[in-house]
Amino acid sequence: MTRRRPAQARDGLAPRRPAAFTVVDGLDAAAQLDVRRFEQARLAPGAVAKALKSWRQQVRLAGRSPTDTTPFGCPCCCDGGHGRTELELALHALPRRSARQLRALVEPLDHIFLSRTLHDPHMPEDLPWWDRRC
Repeated sequence: MTRRRPAQARDGLAPRRPAAFTVVDGLDAAAQLDVRRFEQARLAPGAVAKALKSWRQQVRLAGRSPTDTTPFGCPCCCDGGHGRTELELALHALPRRSARQLRALVEPLDHIFLSRTLHDPHMPEDLPWWDRRC
């Protein structure tokens, strides 16, 4: 039996696509791998980077009303799913070293969000802190 050339064998195969992987700026290579493993196990590929980007946008919008007539606007009305929940999942599921690096990116945003918003006493106490702010 004759052997087929490698190019002929590859012609019958479906093209290989690289797995979708989004880099989280500010994390080293080991933390990127931990994030990737976490996303494969519990979320979708690129979910942590997307959540961080969404949280940054939400923090930027926090405290601004669409009409600028009041000093505080409701952050939940501006964007909807702001990604902080996914970040919290990652912070608790990642190994310590990787979680520490991600926390270093998230905590400054949290402080800005807290400084621009107020606690809403009418929200249920079982919600996470970021969902009880307006």
